[in-house]
Formats: sequence, C-alpha cells, structure tokens
Amino acid sequence: MMRRLLLAAAIAVFGLTPLLAHAAPPAVRGTPVRQVLVLAPLNIRTGPGTHFHVVGRYHPGQQVAVTGISDDYNWWRVRCPRGGTCWISAKPIYTLPIAWQ
Repeated sequence: MMRRLLLAAAIAVFGLTPLLAHAAPPAVRGTPVRQVLVLAPLNIRTGPGTHFHVVGRYHPGQQVAVTGISDDYNWWRVRCPRGGTCWISAKPIYTLPIAWQ
C-alpha cells in the first residue's frame, strides 16, 4: 500500500505519466505493405517513438521487411537485422513502400 502511495506521489510531483504509458506493448495494426525501401539514414528503435532506444541504423537503398504499423501510422514494425521486431519511421521522407500483400 505504501509503495502505491509513493508511486502516485511521484507521478503527481514529477509528471511520470508519459513514462508509465509506454510500459504497455505498443498497439500495432495490420498493413498490406510487406516491404519498404529506405530513402535516408534511419534509426532502428525498440518501439514506435523517438523516446525508445536506438539499436541500429538502416542506410539508403536497404529493403526492410514490414510486419505491421503503429496505431498512429507513424512507425513501421519491421524485422530487426539480428532477429525479432524493431521499429522505423513511416514518414515518406525516410521510407517508401515497395511490396504489398
């Protein structure tokens, strides 16, 4: 009980609500896009947003397999170079869809 009170106080004082909101798995939508072409240097992230850790980088000309898109349509969920899933920007200045389902 004391722990919950301390957490609630920390949230109220320090505004930690945005940090806690990102603890849940990101919402992902299906997409007919299956592959994108990288148009500019692009960070690979652990989640859909610039506040997530950068775990690598794609370079112009690379083709990346897409497995979904974020709920706000701003981030592609992709296959990471070393396995698993990662996220890259879906902005048209960075990526171009080149293959569909």
